[in-house]
Amino acid sequence: MKVQLNERNGSLVVFLTGTWFSFSPLLFRWTSGEGSEWLFLLWRSIGILIAAVIALSISSGVRVMTALTNGLAKNLLAGALLAGMSTSFIISIARIDAATTLLLQSLAPFSAALLGWLLLREKVDGHTWAAMATAVVGVAIMGSTWDSSSAVGISVACCIPLMLGVYTVLLRDSQQRDPRAQVFFTGVIGIVIGLVASAATGGFALPLRDVCLGLVSGGVLLGVGLPIFNAAGRHVPAARTSLLLLSEIVLAPIWVWLVVNEVPAGRTVAGGAVILLALVWVTTHPRVHSV
Repeated sequence: MKVQLNERNGSLVVFLTGTWFSFSPLLFRWTSGEGSEWLFLLWRSIGILIAAVIALSISSGVRVMTALTNGLAKNLLAGALLAGMSTSFIISIARIDAATTLLLQSLAPFSAALLGWLLLREKVDGHTWAAMATAVVGVAIMGSTWDSSSAVGISVACCIPLMLGVYTVLLRDSQQRDPRAQVFFTGVIGIVIGLVASAATGGFALPLRDVCLGLVSGGVLLGVGLPIFNAAGRHVPAARTSLLLLSEIVLAPIWVWLVVNEVPAGRTVAGGAVILLALVWVTTHPRVHSV
């Protein structure tokens, strides 16, 4: 039976897709380290494209070309933003720890709130403001561990919340566009970036294990999760969407810690617990009057 998405269950779905995405840093940390991050991005993008083509091919009642060309300009922009976020994520996580990369992403609710208000006149409700303020406390606690991080990694990671803010606003006017089309263009653009960067930085040799991990990261985590996230994000205000996606930030360092023993700092754990409280609050409370 098909589930009808609305704001309440859409919020839960966004939270759960953030949890699904949180395994991405673990897969990257599992690689052998014998190839560049660009090669991982290349195979990750190939996985995304394969998943999107399969999803579009088995869809009922809509031709693939119709799905791709309906709202083409916005689909291309959304795909470019997702590819840009994926690229920034890989570049940053190769240079700084997973916790720092992901906590910088936690600034996205604020860019989404500003852009949502400017472009959609979408006001932020009281529960969301409270959760965002609580998340700031968590970010402040976690952020005190940045001192020894790479300046390049931090700078690139700071681009992620800006792109995510724009992307979540785009989702709000995508009712007539197929969410899988955006994922298709994400894969295509990511492959182009990966091919050019890999050719410029040392070639395409990569262990089979790393190839498989890249394909799983793209095809399973993003290829499955992104269309679900796109569909649910249509029904949730932009600020809430990017806030709920912080579940990725809270859980990713835990998986990396448990499996590959990248131990997060105590402040990272404490800040993540505060952010998690904010996410549980906003997930279980519907919107109230706008402020």
